[in-house]
Amino acid sequence: MQTRLHLLQDWTHHFQALLPGLRVTRVRGLALLSLGLIWAGTPQLGHIAATLPLPVQQLSTVRRLRRWLATRAVPVVATWQPLARAFLAHRGQRELLLVVDPTPERDDATLLVLGLVVHRRVLPLAWHIVPGQTAWAHPTTAYLARLGQRVAAVLPPGVTVTRVVDRGLASAAVIDWCQRLGWHWLMRRNVDARQGVHVRLPDGTVCPAWACVPGPGRRWAGPVAAFQTQGWYAAELTSIWPVRSREPWVLLSDRPAGPARVREYRRRQQVEAVSQDGTTRGWNLEASTRTARNRLNRLPLALFLALWWSHLRGQQVVRRGERRRFDRTDRRDGRLVRLGRRWMTWLLDHQRLPPLPFRYHHQQWTCRWRY
Repeated sequence: MQTRLHLLQDWTHHFQALLPGLRVTRVRGLALLSLGLIWAGTPQLGHIAATLPLPVQQLSTVRRLRRWLATRAVPVVATWQPLARAFLAHRGQRELLLVVDPTPERDDATLLVLGLVVHRRVLPLAWHIVPGQTAWAHPTTAYLARLGQRVAAVLPPGVTVTRVVDRGLASAAVIDWCQRLGWHWLMRRNVDARQGVHVRLPDGTVCPAWACVPGPGRRWAGPVAAFQTQGWYAAELTSIWPVRSREPWVLLSDRPAGPARVREYRRRQQVEAVSQDGTTRGWNLEASTRTARNRLNRLPLALFLALWWSHLRGQQVVRRGERRRFDRTDRRDGRLVRLGRRWMTWLLDHQRLPPLPFRYHHQQWTCRWRY
């Protein structure tokens, strides 16, 4: 218990240095909730309070966490931006792949997350809460543009960003705001006869994009013009029909067509992992009783901190060759996030402090990606 208390104190001091404009009581609330999520593995406040090393009654801790989630005095975006900037500080001069994960949270809200693809995971960088089974106040592209602006504000210099868009979100508006941000874009289009895309080939022929690949095992790549109703946007078309797929892939991008675009889109499929890390196979976010949207907006603030930290520690477990200690030997049942949580718990049980994700280096706060 004493080791957990020391870790909580160090974690709080890091937040106070990273977030000097936030009141101390709110900084402590964020530290308590994020560490409690790692130790408890659930967003239920009673379970979180039971794991926290505080010299007060458990019910008092539950009330404290509930007040923190309910207060509007915690600016979610302003609080998260310095943390996201620290997470990305060492990713400069690299190619970054960003994807959007719209995750329904029961029937009352949808969590739109713009995240960074890291190996086989998508780590959240920005999010927005929209109503669940009701009409949204703005078009989807407006929310995506807002998320893109938040991420662009924390990117380190010299990065090359590619924004991957799935079929339900692909549109000319996405191309417009990617161009304004200086990002590359890659999108998959429908092959349905009513909703699919028509393209103009270099010889002036207008045809369905999937007509370039007449059957399984075929592929086609080259420059085209797309989005006829918006005035023909120049694009690179990669059409491929995998042998075991029921339909072809129609990929449009501003970068040269070919196998590289197919590999980028395959990485997009890993976005399901971050949804599961936050739902039934992870923290079971939908089990939270904090149904109000203003509270749900602050819960991901602590949850995504826990997700980043646990994922980075899980990577450390794998690099050190210690996966067998915390995972099954007959199959890889433990996700990186779960491995990281188990490893941190093991260290605390052996009176050792796990390394914190942030450090002050060269006059800035950075994230420890490697050890």
